[in-house]
Amino acid sequence: MTRALRSAAALLLAATGACTLNLRQVQDPPRSVAMATAYPWNSMVYLARTDSGVVAIDLGWSGAGRALRRGLRRMGASAEEVEAVFLTHSHRDHIGGWREVRGARFHVAAAEVPLLGGAAHHADLPSRAGERLAGNPAPWHGEVEVHAFAGDTAFAFGRDTVRAFSVPGHTAGSAAYLFRGVLFVGDAVAYSYLSGFRPAFRVFTDDPARSRASMASLWERVRPYAPQWVCTAHAKCAPADSAFARKVIR
Repeated sequence: MTRALRSAAALLLAATGACTLNLRQVQDPPRSVAMATAYPWNSMVYLARTDSGVVAIDLGWSGAGRALRRGLRRMGASAEEVEAVFLTHSHRDHIGGWREVRGARFHVAAAEVPLLGGAAHHADLPSRAGERLAGNPAPWHGEVEVHAFAGDTAFAFGRDTVRAFSVPGHTAGSAAYLFRGVLFVGDAVAYSYLSGFRPAFRVFTDDPARSRASMASLWERVRPYAPQWVCTAHAKCAPADSAFARKVIR
């Protein structure tokens, strides 16, 4: 392993830590559950039952299939009931469980579609190295039904609404989702035990400056909906308040 890859691995471990943070606060089993996969990376899977089937936000990494099945059992649901998957971005540590729910509609921001399907490649060094060493774990073109959205939009599921927001920077098509008072920001926000919540780590990010600008814009765009919690894609959650905003908008 090269020095750059060792540094990237160390940063990722520092970013995610060995524990989740406030993950119980965003769950309401059997109505909704959240699981961490790929310990100690803690790549998160969130599942919620709605009037129109089960919704998933991000799909974890290694062990995601087992985690998904376990989470669905806690909800009294099956993989066939998962109607929609919302991906914050297509890095390999957040798409691991796609085969379990391949019958669902996969929602991603338009700029992320070629990255998810392999027509384009992520710009950050760890992603390039991972693809070179282990291939692209994403579904091949046509293996899942992909729906792209351009800009901010909303998806209705009976009485529930998933609000999608474009936050490019960490990847070209990074997105955030607001659902039941929880704002899922993917890896546009990072966490370490040394500094707490902070902007996305540069080594994993295509365009750090654009990512910070996207987060500043996002905070204003979600304000009318009064989010209560913010969660990263690595199972770190915090109250959605001005103190949190000051930490991630620098």
